[in-house]
Amino acid sequence: MKVLTTTIRGFEEYSAKEAELLNCSVVELRQARVLLEGNESCIYILNNYARTVNKVLILLSRETVDGLEDIYRKALSLDYTFISPDQSFAVRSERSGIHGFTSIDIARTVGQAVIDSYLKDKGSKIKVDLENPDVEIEADLIGNELFISLNTTGNGLNFREYRTYNHPSSLKPTLASSLVIMSQWDGSSLIDPFTGGATIPIEAALYAFSSPVKPSGNFSYKKLSFYDKFQEEMALKKIDKKFDIKEKIVGIEISRKHFTGALKNVSSAKLNEYIEIIRGDSINIDLQDRFKFLISNPPYGIRSGRKEKVLRIYELFVKRLDKVLEEGGEGVMITTEYKKLSDLLNQRGYRIIKVNTGLHGKLWVGAILFRS
Repeated sequence: MKVLTTTIRGFEEYSAKEAELLNCSVVELRQARVLLEGNESCIYILNNYARTVNKVLILLSRETVDGLEDIYRKALSLDYTFISPDQSFAVRSERSGIHGFTSIDIARTVGQAVIDSYLKDKGSKIKVDLENPDVEIEADLIGNELFISLNTTGNGLNFREYRTYNHPSSLKPTLASSLVIMSQWDGSSLIDPFTGGATIPIEAALYAFSSPVKPSGNFSYKKLSFYDKFQEEMALKKIDKKFDIKEKIVGIEISRKHFTGALKNVSSAKLNEYIEIIRGDSINIDLQDRFKFLISNPPYGIRSGRKEKVLRIYELFVKRLDKVLEEGGEGVMITTEYKKLSDLLNQRGYRIIKVNTGLHGKLWVGAILFRS
């Protein structure tokens, strides 16, 4: 079975690494996608424990196409009899590249192909429900490559149930988890000096414990014909925690509002025992100890229009970074101003190990992995 996971563009390698840790075989990395080889157990495990993934899909077809007519022909040739006569379906589509049609056109074309194919094979017309379908088919076009897949997740895994407070510039949880994997954090002392709503500390702790991504367990695969509850339970029992958290994870937040929100999120995630949120200014605060790891999403200044002030914050913070990060420690920081931040780190003698660039929403960002 070919399995396709949708990921953060530019950070696919960390989703691939996570999949391998969960015993799913990586075949190929594509733009915002990781192609895997697996079985039903892999579907269960990825949906429940993959923190860097948006959706888990079963790949039905991967074809090079030329226009809507070709898309219709490719989609028509597939077997959709896995959909029960009493079930409804819908087609969703995303498109990347330059085309003479829209993603809505693709969804409509593939939807018609599904109806026609089902009628031919089963002799009955399948029900369409665009609002709340039992089965959701995805038809994504990247350049001239069409991926037709079966959604096993439902609503994306990027939504986290613990998030009772939403910071206005919050980092996507899937990206936060990618940064945790990028840092190679091992449970040692960890700080997020610009913690916002505490997404990074929470994702780090939940990653270490191999906690379920969606505790409610509300997944689309439970409506699909292959679903076996016993097999699901056996697959999920194989997942153990990755490592112990040796010291409390620390987050620092200057804003009273966001500090209060971070506390709410930590409490909602039931992680008060493992995470400490401190209200203070990371540029001036005196810390009793230095940390082996630092992972942070500092302010960008885009929403507020204070780019110059933000760059000054970066400069001041990097100057006192030796009071935060211990010698030989590693840090990951993500920002739209990654080139400027890289220069500041280089000037202070930090070694840049790598920079991952990608999309966070509509913003082009860079995550810098560095060592003191």
